[in-house]
Amino acid sequence: MRKASLVLVACAALLAACSSAADSTESATASADDTRGGIPPGYPIDADVMAPLVITTIGPEPIPVTGTDGKVHVAYEISVLNLSPRPATITALDTLAGGPDGEVVASLTKDEVLARTFPLANFEAAPVTDIPVGGTVVLVLDGIYDTRADVPAEVTHRLVTTYGPFITQDSGLNARYPDTVTQIGGAVTTGTGSPVKIGPPLAGDGWVAANGCCVITSHRGAMMAVGGRISGTERYAVDWMRIDVNKPELSSSDGDGSKNEDYFAYDAPLLAVADGTVVSVVSNKKDEPPHHVNPNLTFDQLGGNYAIIDIGNGNYAFYAHMIPGSASVKVGDTVSRGDVIGNLGNSGNTSEVHLHFHISRAPTPLSSDNVPYEIDGFTFVGSTATDALVKGPDAGERTDQLPLNSDVVNFPK
Repeated sequence: MRKASLVLVACAALLAACSSAADSTESATASADDTRGGIPPGYPIDADVMAPLVITTIGPEPIPVTGTDGKVHVAYEISVLNLSPRPATITALDTLAGGPDGEVVASLTKDEVLARTFPLANFEAAPVTDIPVGGTVVLVLDGIYDTRADVPAEVTHRLVTTYGPFITQDSGLNARYPDTVTQIGGAVTTGTGSPVKIGPPLAGDGWVAANGCCVITSHRGAMMAVGGRISGTERYAVDWMRIDVNKPELSSSDGDGSKNEDYFAYDAPLLAVADGTVVSVVSNKKDEPPHHVNPNLTFDQLGGNYAIIDIGNGNYAFYAHMIPGSASVKVGDTVSRGDVIGNLGNSGNTSEVHLHFHISRAPTPLSSDNVPYEIDGFTFVGSTATDALVKGPDAGERTDQLPLNSDVVNFPK
């Protein structure tokens, strides 16, 4: 939820009972039905292959979402565990439609893979260049397609990996572990659901979708071990900042920016994005000074003052960083779309006034599935991705789209 600057810069116990002969026969028959003997697709069944990486899909199944570029985006992650005695570096990655023999629908070079490789030890850490022995990293991946019909029902991945020096001088290991290995893994099934349709969380002009989908940002890299699993807690989260689109310089504040009140986003009303019921409110945390991140915040204080609204169908809208005491709702209140629920401030884990907004599948900000949403009406202005406001392309009214990273939009007043 931290925004660094305006321009961008996640074993069941088997109760063994005595089985009968009939039970054993059924088990053996079921195993015989597996013609690969448990060997994953993409690997031969007539020879053993050294494959030191354990590649695992991270849930949930990704749901395609339409962005302001008119493309369909599929955001997901895979984890990679290095079980070799040598550090590993992924030098190429192909995304394959349908299975190991499928069409290549995307390819990443070594530098592109490294930019998307994150450690689990620190959810705000920079990408890492290799996978240490016994270590696990997360690859943050995004498929981009022209239409929803073009999105494969399933993809898998082909990874080419090179290995560094052995951590032991045992010469026997040299014979068993090659310098370069190509592996298949990380099968991902595309979700069949649809993005959540919502109204705008804010009103007025000049809102910037900082840290947004679908490139590498502090949100996409926020892979945390929470709730007993690796979770992509902020896949589709946006840090909404505000600029004056009529000024030639790109700035989110007036004056010297030393006070929260200098920021164009400060005190903006926060709007219910749908009809719903308020399930959580925190409103007693202090605002932090601009450009200072409080290092003493506990895990449950990262959102500062926040509100969570149950908007139905198992979806919860999360609004973070409100002004102390500004919440105009309480737990149990019902709200209608467009109702004001509080005002935007700078409380919690934030270096500048912004609204952290996302939708999750439970009333917990970070433990539950983070799901895509599309805003049903706004005006697309342009982008701040080049350190200046660039109008368009195709500026104008948009419906049912997700504003992408660095997009500038106007919401209805």
